[in-house]
Amino acid sequence: MYIQQDWLIRQIEMALSFITQMLFGKNPQNSAAAEDTRQTLSTELTQRLAALLQEKRLGEAEDLLFQHLDGEDTSLLATAVDFYHQANAMSDAELESQGFTREELLEGLSQVAERYGLYLPGFWGRPAEP
Repeated sequence: MYIQQDWLIRQIEMALSFITQMLFGKNPQNSAAAEDTRQTLSTELTQRLAALLQEKRLGEAEDLLFQHLDGEDTSLLATAVDFYHQANAMSDAELESQGFTREELLEGLSQVAERYGLYLPGFWGRPAEP
């Protein structure tokens, strides 16, 4: 059981690392005003997610995260990566007390990645065939 949980923790961390590298490897061409608006939304969402995590409301926090993801705004992708880093840092007992498993964290992370068109063989699905 512990070996499987350690393996899942490492899988989640590797997936997060991949997404982070993809995120910061891109250089979007956006206006300064649009970027400021996105950063404000991302900062506010990050704060709300952190508060919910502290209140031990992981499910509600994940739902809120998914309500805001749009598949284009990479600042929200960065917020999602931060959220899953924090959730993955929880102990198994903390996750279980909130009705979550590491498998569900990896599944949620994979859904986020897919919304942004990121695919990593061995972690989650493949791109649709043309």
